[in-house]
Parts: sequence; structure tokens; C-alpha cells
Amino acid sequence: MKKNRDTVQSAFLSSTRKSMTVLVICGLIVIFMGHQAWSEGKPLLDLQRALDLAAENNPLLSASLQQVRQSEERLNQARAPLFPTLGVELVYQKVGEDPLLPVYGTDGSYLGTAQNGFEDTWKTALNLTYLLYSGGAVKHNVQAKELALDAVKAHAERTRQSVINGVYSAFYGLQRARAHLIVAEEVLKLAREHLREVELFYKNGVVARNEVLRVKVEVSDSELTRIKAANSVNVAWSALERAIGIPLDMDYSLPEPQASPGTFQIPEDIQDLAVKNRPELSALERSRLSALALSRVAMSQGGPQVVLQGEACQVGDQFYPDAQDDWKITLAASWKLYDGGESKARSKEAIAAAEELLFRIDDLKRQIDLEISTAMLNLRSSEQRMYVAEDQVKSSEEEYRMALLRYRAQVGTNLDVLDSRVALVNARNQLVDSIYDVFQSRADLLFASGIDSVDVEH
Repeated sequence: MKKNRDTVQSAFLSSTRKSMTVLVICGLIVIFMGHQAWSEGKPLLDLQRALDLAAENNPLLSASLQQVRQSEERLNQARAPLFPTLGVELVYQKVGEDPLLPVYGTDGSYLGTAQNGFEDTWKTALNLTYLLYSGGAVKHNVQAKELALDAVKAHAERTRQSVINGVYSAFYGLQRARAHLIVAEEVLKLAREHLREVELFYKNGVVARNEVLRVKVEVSDSELTRIKAANSVNVAWSALERAIGIPLDMDYSLPEPQASPGTFQIPEDIQDLAVKNRPELSALERSRLSALALSRVAMSQGGPQVVLQGEACQVGDQFYPDAQDDWKITLAASWKLYDGGESKARSKEAIAAAEELLFRIDDLKRQIDLEISTAMLNLRSSEQRMYVAEDQVKSSEEEYRMALLRYRAQVGTNLDVLDSRVALVNARNQLVDSIYDVFQSRADLLFASGIDSVDVEH
């Protein structure tokens, strides 16, 4: 029995050396050919390139830009009454009979009729209208629209930060999925190598057939895990494409997954920094001031208004009238003494909206504090898990190596090898998750602080 075991072990070691030599040579060839293909074909899609592509193609950024343009045009509309309006007019009028007026003498006797216009009348006119005084309504309306524009720009900035954070999360979500796929492929390779060992032992009568069947089940389970991991990579690709806004899979290659998250320095006074940087706070404050300006607009609309109007015209019975030239200037003042309380109601509505925004600002500050606290706790937790997982991987690798050696020497069981491999797989996957949880927690912390997530690796 001992002789058979020694023969099997010798044959296995020889076969293993040859297999390892072939695998190393093939691996080097594949790596070299793959590197050549990637360097000559697909460009590398790193995080910065992904962000640049998103800046050009993400529809949310284009939508926010259009919102800014809409607000700019509303501001231009509000400024329009500050300038005079100039227009031309062409009028044609036809009456049933010639417009005649009776003429009487000083003694009351009828003298006849006088022409009072034309049966066919053509009129061309140049009109000028200028609002001289509006009680401050135009000025306050312009202020309201300027503040509203600042609020829209702040929302656009937060949208940009959201897109950056989304691309960051999607990119490292893809890298996480690829790292899990690498683990799954390594586990499948280990399972297949172990199956070859067990089959060799079985052929030489060292182990029973049930051990071969058990390892085959493990190989099948590892293959299923690899398939699921590969599908997760495809799903993560789709998520990154969604975050960027264009298809990517056929045009770019990816860098290797990160083995370490590197160092990161939490900014000092991060709570105060968030209050200064978060665009939403600025947007709410600008919206509040805009509402107060609209309140003043509503009150001003009930006050006096002075309008200057001018007209130069030509009248005649032909298409190009020249029978009569005339001009007039009108200075009109109006004051709406009572409007049923409409102006007052609009003013109170705007003031209530401003008060509402004050409460929303206070709530947002509390929400920011919660987001920062949550992100910092998650960051500390993921860093601690990463350190534990690194030690766990080292211990699991050594345990698996020892279990495999004991099994080859037939002083350990097949079950020990399977259990130690499961522990190794779990440890590697936990290390992958903890590393990318660190990345995500850093990004969430900076996003909560109103800082771009792209610099989290510095």
C-alpha cells in the first residue's frame, strides 16, 4: 500500500511540474499577446477617461445645461420692460358709405357736408412704448430672476457632482465584479487541479470513488460561481455605460482590479466644509431670496405706473398712404387703487414660500450631518474589515496549502481540502468587498461634503 502511495505521489509530482511549466509558458504567451492586442487596439478605460466621457455624453449634464439656459432666458424676459418697445402697424378699414359730417353755419343753417375720412382707409404707423416708472416691480422681478438663475446653476453643479459620483461608483463596481470573477476563476482552477489529484489516487486504488464524485460536485459548483461572476461583470458594464451615457464594452479595455485602496486623508472640519460646499444649500438660499423679491414685485404691481407712448402715422385711401401725416405723444399714469386683494395675497404667498425654504435649509443641514456621519462610520468599518480580511487571506492560503499537502501524503482527508478551499474563497471575496467598500465610502464622504469624488485616491 505504501509503495502504491509513493508511486502515485511521484507520478503526481512529475505531472504537476510538467503541467505548471506548460501553464506558465502559456500564461506568459497569453499575457504578452493580450497586452499587444490591447495596446494596439482598445484604449484603456481608467477612471479619468470614464469621467471625461461622462462629461461629454451624460444626458443629465445636458439636461441641467438646458435648465440653466431656460433660467437665463427668463432673466432676459424680466429685463425686457427696462427698455422701450418699438413696433410698426399697418391697418386697412372699409366703411359702407363715405364718412361725411354735416356742416352748419353760425346761424344754425345747414351748409352741406365735410369729408371725415375715407371709405377705404389705409394707415401705417410707428409706435413707441416706454415704461418710465413701475413702482419697483421691474427691478424686483429682475432681482428675483437673477437669484433664481443662481439657484439653477447651483442645482446644475450638484447634478455634475452626482454624475461624477455615479461614474465613480459604477467604475469601481465594475472593478469589484471583475475582482470577484478573478477569484472565481482561481477557485475553479484549484478545484480542477484537485480533481486531477483525486482521480490519480482513485486510478491507483488509494481513495474510494465517492471522493472523486464529491470533488466533481465542487468543480461544478465552482463553474456555476464563475458563470454568475461573469454575468455580474456584464451587468456592471451596463451600469457603467448607463452612468457615462454611451456603449463601452467593444471599444475599451480596463485596468487590473485594485489590490489596495491606497491612502486617504479626511479633510479637516468636514462638517463646516460641507455647509460651504454643498450646492443645494446655496440653491435653497437663493430660492428663498428670490421668493422675497417676488413678494416685493407683487406689492409693487398695485402701485402707480407711468408709461410714455409715441406714434407717427400716415393715413390715406391708397396702399401707400400719403394723404395725411400725423404724430402724437401720450404720457399716461395709472394707479390700481383696489384689486380685490390679489397683490397682497401674492405677496403673502411668496413670503410663505420663503419661510418654507428656511425650514428646508435647516432640514438639509441635518441631512448633510447624517450623510457625513454615515460615510465616516462606513469608511472606518470597511478599513477595519480590510485589515482583518488581509490576515484572513494569508491564514486561509496557508491552511489550504497544508490541507492539500496532508491529503497528498494521505494523512488528511478530502473533506479538509474542500473546507479549507471554501474558507479561502470566502476570505478572498471578503477582501475584495472590503477594498471596494473603502473606495465607495471615500467617495460617499466626499460627495456628502460637496467635493468631487475623483480625488479619493490621493
